[in-house]
Amino acid sequence: MVTVKVGVTGVISVVVILIGVFLAWLEYGTTGEEEYWRMATAAAQTDEEFISTNQSAFMVGATGETGKHILEELTNRKLFQTVTLIGRREVKYDGEKYQSIVQKVVDFDNLDDHADAFKDHDVGFICLGARAGNTGVTSNLPALRKVDHDYVVKSAELAKAGGCRHLVLLSAMKASKDASHPYSKIKGEVEEEAKALGFDRLSIFQPAVIMVDRKDETRVGEWFLKKALAPVAFFFPTALTVPIATLARAMVNVALTPKDKDVEVLDNKAIHRMGGKK
Repeated sequence: MVTVKVGVTGVISVVVILIGVFLAWLEYGTTGEEEYWRMATAAAQTDEEFISTNQSAFMVGATGETGKHILEELTNRKLFQTVTLIGRREVKYDGEKYQSIVQKVVDFDNLDDHADAFKDHDVGFICLGARAGNTGVTSNLPALRKVDHDYVVKSAELAKAGGCRHLVLLSAMKASKDASHPYSKIKGEVEEEAKALGFDRLSIFQPAVIMVDRKDETRVGEWFLKKALAPVAFFFPTALTVPIATLARAMVNVALTPKDKDVEVLDNKAIHRMGGKK
């Protein structure tokens, strides 16, 4: 009996060590892409320099968690002359910092009827989609495809036709058109279709688990996952998680960096790099 107990303890110890080594590799391993984003971040314009270029932006998905944080980043820093929010309903925003906001209410099932909402923007932010942990949506593949693929791709198409030069697209870690998981597969298909549109610049963000502090979290699975990942986020901050504020800041900051590629993909580590406070 004692021998069995020691054996189990030994196996657990080995597993813990292997997990630690894997997380350390994710955290501290370096790639050419990481060096590229380090240099890009260093060469970014200051907020004042970017503001002087008098650009406008639109956003689809402003009422979602990531969209809310992006909007706060944009309005606090006053980077764009106007920010057009394209959504199902109008949202009330109070405060002087929201004076640059323009709202366009659209029917996502008939977006072609609202093509004007996508015209004449320099930069577009698309962060529309269901959360991977939202089983009510992700278990319903037709609904998932409609929101995460159809609405997103049509928005990108109208943005390109309307003259948008730089599209900033929120995707997901492990997104691939060849993935076996429906969520990752749909995200990968969207990426490929966005690339085919030929934007002057396309920035695709592939975050890992987005850490959100929801005071009213009712999903037990998401609550447990957040608690389980808290120590990982503390000791290995870039390995498997990203704070939502860091993600939002990164998606805004990328607009201030010089273009080097027509299509650029930011993985979780690059997002942490780009999301460093300016």
